[in-house]
Amino acid sequence: MLEVRDVALKEFVDSHHKSFDDDLAALRRANEEEGVPLILAETEEILSLLLSLTSPERILEIGTAHGYSALFFAKKLPAAHITTIDRNPGMIDFAKAEFAARKEGERIDFRVGDAMEILDELVSTLSGADESQKFDFVFIDAAKSHYREFFEAAEKICTKDALIVCDNILLKGWIVEAEGKAAKRHRTSIKYMKQFIEYLRRRDDIEASILTGGDGLAIIRFINE
Repeated sequence: MLEVRDVALKEFVDSHHKSFDDDLAALRRANEEEGVPLILAETEEILSLLLSLTSPERILEIGTAHGYSALFFAKKLPAAHITTIDRNPGMIDFAKAEFAARKEGERIDFRVGDAMEILDELVSTLSGADESQKFDFVFIDAAKSHYREFFEAAEKICTKDALIVCDNILLKGWIVEAEGKAAKRHRTSIKYMKQFIEYLRRRDDIEASILTGGDGLAIIRFINE
């Protein structure tokens, strides 16, 4: 299997990661010790920079897990409102508890259920809405086989200047070298992720940058003429 980052280089980068506050640092340690999926430290660094540059006010997150990234968004942007979606019963109660334990959770709208069903509801509600009601930042970090569906739904409820960021685009390097038992177990995700990347490249109305930071990120913006 091809590593996305040399291990020593990753450890060096991670060693310079500085959490937003002690609360997030403790939450990251707890999630890592429990094996809970969360954004990598390097990914958080990139997201932090993007958020500082764009200052979004309405963030949509697809894939909540235990709520680390939603809380990161809320802490980083004290005036922002975050809508986050998850259906995993093993995650929901933990995320609810994390949100309830912090004042930032008051600005997090946690929607539980099938992501596409909830996105369809949001499209129905917001498709004809004013720009001020739509999302200006979207973070996609859920079922890897459905990134295209998530993206196509999200773009219907985004502002024209929104950024859409997709995590885990490189799938631990399997996107270029799908060998070993683990890769075989994820062959469907690998297939659809490759198709999603090609789909982004074919669209001439967006600008999509594929970065190797973390486990790979696609950063997408709309070209407004």
